[in-house]
Amino acid sequence: MKLYLYYGSHIAKEDVENIGNRLKEGGHMICDSFSDCDLILSLGGDGTLLKAAQHAIVYDKPLAGINCGRLGYLCLLKQEEIAGFNEAIKKAKLSEKILLKCEMNGVEHYAVNDITAGKTSFGKTVDLSLSVNEHFRYMTRCDGLIVSTPVGSSAYNLAAFGPLLDDDTNTLTITPICSHTKDIHPLVVRDDKPITIAVNHDEAGVFADGEYIGSVSDSITIRKAEKTLKLLGKTQ
Repeated sequence: MKLYLYYGSHIAKEDVENIGNRLKEGGHMICDSFSDCDLILSLGGDGTLLKAAQHAIVYDKPLAGINCGRLGYLCLLKQEEIAGFNEAIKKAKLSEKILLKCEMNGVEHYAVNDITAGKTSFGKTVDLSLSVNEHFRYMTRCDGLIVSTPVGSSAYNLAAFGPLLDDDTNTLTITPICSHTKDIHPLVVRDDKPITIAVNHDEAGVFADGEYIGSVSDSITIRKAEKTLKLLGKTQ
């Protein structure tokens, strides 16, 4: 199998070389480009895997993770388990994960976990309106709104007291962050419904999987992408 090793700057070079050598001993080839590989292999935690996912989406390649970081919920195995890579690949389940997408300034952005519209400065709130499938749901002054996939429901969404979704459900969750408005609660909606967040005053920053992708002063629409992420994970 031809592998592309994707890793962050926090991973020691000797660790990357050691993993690469172990994989070569297992009969695999290390590629220099995404387009030539059979599998993108992320070395790090879930944060690194989410960055690697952006390349997996663009090149339509399957993705697997080796946990060399702190959190490895999405990873296939741990760094110290690298000797069992071949067996893990044989037993791994390939699943297609729902992606979110939004368009900003003519550029499409994708997210595995979540897209958030929120305040642009620590000491301020933002005034937002939420519509689902073009139907107004509520207005709130808050720190932001998180739109999350089932996979992402265990991440930022859960930390903001949003609902935990089963990975197999065709749903999205919308969770307010520190709402100042009474009786504003998380919503679970079908994933075929577009979600529009309008900014009533000033502007909101927009983040995809925690990465800042721009700001908006009118509205942004978030929907399920036609593309999916092909992720190799452990069988349950």
